[in-house]
Amino acid sequence: MRLRASFATWAPFGEVGKLRLQLSTLKQRLEAWGNCRGTTVIGDPLEGVMSSVPGLALASTAPPSVALIGDVLAMLPWGRTASPWDRGSVLFRQPNGAMWPYDPSGGSKRPQVLDTFVAPPRSGKSVLANTINLGLCLSSVALGAIGAKLPLIGKVDIGDSAEGFVLLIQEALGPQRRHEAIYTRMQFAPGFEFNVFDLQVGCEYPLPLEKAFLQNFLALITLPPDQSTPFEGMNQMIGIVIDEAYRLCTDVPGASPKRYRRGVEPLIDAAIEKYGIDLHHDEPHWRDAVKALCAVEDYRLAEAAQRHTVPLLQDLIGAARTDQVKDMFGKLTIAMTAEQASDLFERYIYDVIRKFPTLNSPTRLDFGAARIIVMDLAEVAPTGSAAANRQTEMMYMLARHIIGRNFFLKPDYLPFVPEEARGFHQPRFQEIYESVKRLDYDEWHRTQGSPQVRAQAELDVREGPKHNVQLGFASQRLSDMGDAIVSQSTGRFVLRAGDDVEAEEIVQRFNLSEASADIVRHRLHGPGPAGAPFLAVLHADNAKYEQMLVNTLGPIELWALSTTPGDRALRNRLYDRIGFREALRRLARIFPGGSAEKEIEERKAKRMRRGELDARAETGVVDELANELADACGIGAKLR
Repeated sequence: MRLRASFATWAPFGEVGKLRLQLSTLKQRLEAWGNCRGTTVIGDPLEGVMSSVPGLALASTAPPSVALIGDVLAMLPWGRTASPWDRGSVLFRQPNGAMWPYDPSGGSKRPQVLDTFVAPPRSGKSVLANTINLGLCLSSVALGAIGAKLPLIGKVDIGDSAEGFVLLIQEALGPQRRHEAIYTRMQFAPGFEFNVFDLQVGCEYPLPLEKAFLQNFLALITLPPDQSTPFEGMNQMIGIVIDEAYRLCTDVPGASPKRYRRGVEPLIDAAIEKYGIDLHHDEPHWRDAVKALCAVEDYRLAEAAQRHTVPLLQDLIGAARTDQVKDMFGKLTIAMTAEQASDLFERYIYDVIRKFPTLNSPTRLDFGAARIIVMDLAEVAPTGSAAANRQTEMMYMLARHIIGRNFFLKPDYLPFVPEEARGFHQPRFQEIYESVKRLDYDEWHRTQGSPQVRAQAELDVREGPKHNVQLGFASQRLSDMGDAIVSQSTGRFVLRAGDDVEAEEIVQRFNLSEASADIVRHRLHGPGPAGAPFLAVLHADNAKYEQMLVNTLGPIELWALSTTPGDRALRNRLYDRIGFREALRRLARIFPGGSAEKEIEERKAKRMRRGELDARAETGVVDELANELADACGIGAKLR
């Protein structure tokens, strides 16, 4: 068939220099495409313009050539990849600038949402993950049976990459609802006590998935730091010890339920007097207070009282010494240490209590009615040794339990709840079960070598679709994810490959087409002025989509979600001086590209040439910029 092609460029009236620059760029692009050559020979300008307007003229000034119809059809613009969604709360862009809607809620097209984010540091994966979480808050999942509510989102993070996301949500919610989004830095300090044995209000024993977590957590803390396989028989003994620990806290023969003491919880003492509650006998139990508060439907205080009814880590020692455990495991000896299993178990429990006393106290870390919880583990998740890595694994598992323990509740669990609390839990279980939940893990490579943490994550992956739970895992290499997570993932976001070997591993593992393979190898160069490019491999609507996209945000979102150290330091200084909203407005006005790194580097270089030290120079530059933006002087003078 006969083939002709016309190309055009343009510029605003009077900007001749810009027109010439774009003409030069167009010429270079054409000459890089096959054997084309461009010249400056000009024919009839009017005919050239008219013939390039579709539907206006049938003639063309372009010389015709002969081509195969199959080749021509593949080149025409009607064959471009389209999004499986007609609309979405997140708008990505294709490299040519076209919008590509993305619906983070999944819906009927993605009944299972399991996302993996792969990229080296400073490639934009944290910003992309936060963009998707922000889009989830703005999507249709916020409209439920009881009106508009935030989705349930929990994120386990290393560092403060998600702090800007939480602040953005808090500012949008306003003062009355700020408590619905929380960012916290986990510490081993007063106020951060958390007891892993906490139960749902009114319950005396853990729900099935809660017991599975306790089994994995106790198996992890009773392992030597340099091992990943539990001792023979230890898992079975842990299961029996958990049952015994809870039994000893109930009101049954031979048990010792925990005594209620005035002054421990002043609000509960006041409520007992307010409601005229009679706890019946001289030495009442905390369980009696829970039942009485449930009877008057003060479930918030009943939950606070419940925390004093359950076992602590120290109670496992007594549970391990009961006749039932001794009869079953008294002859079990650990070959490696020549200890009896119960003695080894007690030794490890004592060691955990000594190192982490906040895990051996009634819970004080209370997020209340928060629906978005981001937990930063940077201060409690060290690296560098086997013991440090084991502590990090413990913190990942603990954080997952703290922020996601209610994600897997469902109405089928009501038979496990005592009668006095079912009226409270029935609508709660139903609302949580029907809500879309999302659980994100950042720096997932920190869990390598820990089968217990990976087993908990894989259990969440398998159970997630049944409970409407989305999961996201972010790490620096594909191998960090594990085969079980990668094989079941339905959203794979590659922002950059660390090297050629990593690129080939991604191509092979995801079975990418040649076009996508070329993108991974050569076209993902990290964030730039036009946004952060990435390759999305999505399984949606019973089809596989491979598309290069660009995460392009406005300056407000870029500054709020930025994780670059210099930008973050400047942003936080302005937050403290002029407030969140005004700080973002000024940063977006002065640095619309979403970063002040170039300005910081230039000023830092000048200071270093004057003899200042590197760290001092950078700190001084950030302080200087913050002062100029806050006082509207210097570079901030245009704010006036």
